[in-house]
Amino acid sequence: MRPILAACFGLLNPPPDLKVWEWAEKYRRLGKDVTAIPGRYSVDATPYQREPQDSFTDPEVQVTVMQWASRLGKTETMNNLEGFTIDVNPRGILVVYPTLDSAKKWSKEFFVPMVKATPRLQGKIKESRARDANNTILSKQFPGGKISAIGANSPSGFRQIQAPVVICDEIDAMDNGAEGDPIALAFKRADNYRDSVQVLSSTPTVKGASRIESWMDKSDKRHWFCPCPECGEFQVLNWSQVEIPEGKPEEARIKCQHCEARLDDEQRVTMVRAGEWRATAPFAGVRGYWLNGLNTLFPAKKGFRNKLHQMAAEAAEAKASGEAAMQVWTNTFLAESYEPPAEKVEANSLLERCEVYGGDDENAPLLPRYVLALVASVDVQGDRLECYVEGYGLKDECWAIEYRRIIGDPTRDEVWAQLDTLLETAYAHPCGGVLKIGRVCIDSGFKTDRVFDFVRRRQPRVVAIKGASARGALPFQVSPKPNKQGCRLYLLGTDTLKDLIFSRLRLAEPGPRYLHWPKGFGFDDKYFDQLTSEQRRAEMRDGFPRYVWFLPPGKRNEGLDLKVYSVAAWEIYKYHMRPNMEKLAAEMEARAAEPREGGEQEKKSAPAKEYQLKPHVEPKPEQEKPKPRAFVPRRKGGFVGGWK
Repeated sequence: MRPILAACFGLLNPPPDLKVWEWAEKYRRLGKDVTAIPGRYSVDATPYQREPQDSFTDPEVQVTVMQWASRLGKTETMNNLEGFTIDVNPRGILVVYPTLDSAKKWSKEFFVPMVKATPRLQGKIKESRARDANNTILSKQFPGGKISAIGANSPSGFRQIQAPVVICDEIDAMDNGAEGDPIALAFKRADNYRDSVQVLSSTPTVKGASRIESWMDKSDKRHWFCPCPECGEFQVLNWSQVEIPEGKPEEARIKCQHCEARLDDEQRVTMVRAGEWRATAPFAGVRGYWLNGLNTLFPAKKGFRNKLHQMAAEAAEAKASGEAAMQVWTNTFLAESYEPPAEKVEANSLLERCEVYGGDDENAPLLPRYVLALVASVDVQGDRLECYVEGYGLKDECWAIEYRRIIGDPTRDEVWAQLDTLLETAYAHPCGGVLKIGRVCIDSGFKTDRVFDFVRRRQPRVVAIKGASARGALPFQVSPKPNKQGCRLYLLGTDTLKDLIFSRLRLAEPGPRYLHWPKGFGFDDKYFDQLTSEQRRAEMRDGFPRYVWFLPPGKRNEGLDLKVYSVAAWEIYKYHMRPNMEKLAAEMEARAAEPREGGEQEKKSAPAKEYQLKPHVEPKPEQEKPKPRAFVPRRKGGFVGGWK
């Protein structure tokens, strides 16, 4: 009887006066499947976790932001908040992850193991059951409340949920849904609660497109200041302090910012354990905590002398593995947003590498020896047409031929007649023949009707194009049917083509995909300024960082546009023509090597042969002739007339 009465009266007792981390130290147990240091939870093992957990329930704090490196225990601090709420102050909890799958993974790999390992919670949350709507993988009811986990990619999941405790994890991987920002939607669930708790956590992604970094800028920007064991001065540990002897990562040391002492890994651990949080910006309701991987207190992996050795080796490996690996290391270890290398190519460097080819007469340029095909692009401006001609050889090596402007109103017939004459030019080839332009792309975004009128009578050699900047788009796509003007419109993936062009601009040695320019023929400093005018930067679109090309104010980009259209013309042209290029190259070389009786003068006066790539047609497979049908004599008559 007494135990029953004690249990009944125990229900009337006020909740214990504990902080989140104090509750965790008293009741939580960590299993081997969730941490490298299993056993009773102790905040002394990771002292930087104490103050953020106090911030969760601080009445002055509206939002707690944690921009931490990976594997520092931020998920465990949020698990402590969840367990504390269920046991001490039961009420609704909403946990938001980027996707439904990641929310399920959190439930199975973090929340359920915490409940199983914590006797204090075991009787309050039951095992998931298929027929129990109140106790599923993503929704678990407990006395006084319910914890719900949803994916940010499911806007309907936010509806009909009221939760004073809102936790959003890995917010940099979240995508804006049809109803807007998932963080704003999540925080709306707690609008009616004066004592709401709102937590945001993530490693950052790309500079200028990171959600967690944006929220960190709104906070008081707290950093973990550590005292030097030698001079006692406090400082924030940064990777710039790490000194690594060439080829000896095991001898890595941290240099004190004040006394310049070289500190080993054991001294680093001592510094971190003695650290403290300090705000570096004014507080306005949002408290932010930034922590990089240099502050980890977890042991090194097998094969490394110490953690500092492991850090140095992983940094060297990331640097050697390329840009993608460097971004992962910057985001997950340094806890910093990644700023890609500048995509800007200097115009002067391209102008300086112009070559001498094309002859002396700019009105009749000669082709370089290895050009096998010609394409052109046309841009329509208010008072002129701009035309760019370039040649291609084997493996997409490219030679610019000429850049001309046809001055005049594009609505006048004589302007288009001049363009027609230019596009019919036969260019002399050093091997003795001539080449004509095989494919032309004309932008139809301006003076559209005149463009279509010009293109319609010259298809398929001349095509109308229109740019589309969707990321990941193909270089070109053609409309399945002609439009009402009788033209098939080609849609260009302009961002894809610009990525391709700028990757080729950075090639330093002539060869496959290298870009050549002649001295003169319209390729001056203004042209190269336009060619290199745009820059690539990261922007947040639909919740994800996207790299986009943008034109700085005051810049012109006609040269780049023409190059984009010209590359598209080649992509369209070579689709059918490339199988014949090696054959044509051999034919040109053979013609150039032919001896001529009249010497050089005779060679020049020899009749020019027009070289033009022919469409490649795959031979049709031979089909077996159908076997003759066996002769079956027909009977005369029928059922009515009788058989004869």
